Amino acid sequence: MLWLAELGFIALLLACVASLLLASTTLFALIKHRQVLLPVREWSYAIFALIVLAFAILLLLFWRNDFSVLYVAQHGHRQLPPLMKVGALWGGHEGSLLLWLLCLSGWSACFALFSAKSERSVQPLPLAILALINGCFLIFILFFSDPFVRVFPPAVEGRDLNPMLQHIGLILHPPLLYLGYGGFAICSVLMLSSLLRGTFTAETARQCLLWAKPAWCFLTAGIILGSWWAYSELGWGGWWFWDPVENASLLPWLTASALLHSLAVSQRTGGLHHWSILLALGTFILSLLGTLIVRSGVLVSVHAFALDELRALPLFILFTFLSGASFLVYALRANRQQASTTKASPVLLGALLLFSSAALIVLVGTLYPMFYRLMGWGQISVGAPYFNLVLLPFGLFGLLLMCYGGFDRQRLPQCIAHAGVLLTALGIASSALQRHEISQNVSVGETVSLAGYEFKLRSVDLLAHPNFTSEQAIIDVSQQGKLVAQLMPERRFYTARRQQMFEPGIDWNAFHDWYVVMGEKSGEQRYAMRFYVQSGIRWIWWGGGLMIIGVLASGWQRRQACAG
Repeated sequence: MLWLAELGFIALLLACVASLLLASTTLFALIKHRQVLLPVREWSYAIFALIVLAFAILLLLFWRNDFSVLYVAQHGHRQLPPLMKVGALWGGHEGSLLLWLLCLSGWSACFALFSAKSERSVQPLPLAILALINGCFLIFILFFSDPFVRVFPPAVEGRDLNPMLQHIGLILHPPLLYLGYGGFAICSVLMLSSLLRGTFTAETARQCLLWAKPAWCFLTAGIILGSWWAYSELGWGGWWFWDPVENASLLPWLTASALLHSLAVSQRTGGLHHWSILLALGTFILSLLGTLIVRSGVLVSVHAFALDELRALPLFILFTFLSGASFLVYALRANRQQASTTKASPVLLGALLLFSSAALIVLVGTLYPMFYRLMGWGQISVGAPYFNLVLLPFGLFGLLLMCYGGFDRQRLPQCIAHAGVLLTALGIASSALQRHEISQNVSVGETVSLAGYEFKLRSVDLLAHPNFTSEQAIIDVSQQGKLVAQLMPERRFYTARRQQMFEPGIDWNAFHDWYVVMGEKSGEQRYAMRFYVQSGIRWIWWGGGLMIIGVLASGWQRRQACAG
């Protein structure tokens, strides 16, 4: 069907027109104290439906291997497994931004649908602001990032999805991150609406917290999956590299974690409202900054797979407009908020300062190389030594504050979440202190000893898959003659991209990870290999899971209390 791509473009164009029309007419009516003419809730649903239609059409184009569409030709392939074709939708710049927009408009529709009936009278303002944000993204996509551009003559075959992205972790990681970012857009517009109306109340904080908790859970799950992907795919045995793209997701997570704590006080007493407003605005702005970092090419990263410096300026303008407008509203309207006489506990204030300071440190370390280059001073990188050294005292102080706050005075959900923090901290410390590695050339039948374990290369087999071939080694891991694990590292060759990948072989139990990377061939049935034995890696991710359970449980507990 030759008209499919054009239909997708028309759907985006209609969504753009509808978003800008909804935003302009609604804001004009509210400024003039007139009746809002357009049904804002129904229009929000329609905008979301149009974006869903465009997204579904792009998926169908990948499914049909329509290489007359440039984006499909760049990231698709006939032999790409079906699940990877889904991941290919956001494997490049255009599809990634369309996914961002889908999540943002989906949150807008959910806000229109699920907000309490008592809040319907004040819905037009936040929905109008959300429509304006959607419209800005749509303008950028239509003019600078159109995923439906045709190429003539059509490509005979697609270039294939980047092999590093052909992993289940990278299929789920971006949608979860963007769901987190989009959720914090709701918090941001709620705070902007309260500023414009001049009324920040405990009910405002309660509504914001209602949306912040699932957004935080999505963002945390996305970071966990990204860390797991890096550990499972990049082949260096680590779970965090302090890469700019990793930092781009960590920054809003830090401020969002502070926001949860601040809103918890604001909803009880109405206090800390300036903290809550600034943290809500800052979290969404840092989410936008992450998009700028990942998609503009302004910073070099092993994770940035959709780089295009030609789009850097329009992205920067979009970021500057949205962030500048948000802080301008705060600067002009913040003094109209009634000052709170409620005093927060020193422990809570310490936690807020801790999260905010950590975010500032990560922000400076992430952006400094870019400014250094722009000033013409050359190239510089800021990596793990800086972040580990500077953030270690903050991490230790945070644990002391959490323990001083006392688990006995907390409810069960808070105890679960903070237990997750402790488990993650224990995993980080264990993985740093108990890491053993060795590099060695190994032939079939040979054994390598490391940290009390014996790694024996049993065999190497040749395998064929739809879009790649591989050499797969089978390595038995034993301790004192007892088999404890079996690893299957691979050397893959992706035929379409003519690219070689090294897939680590990993096995684990509750305490240890055994990890092997199979490198270049150094002789007949002989390979260069790196062996790792590490402890506590899984605790990091399990701790993150406990945090998510605790936050979700607190939201459920609060809902039950309100229903009661």
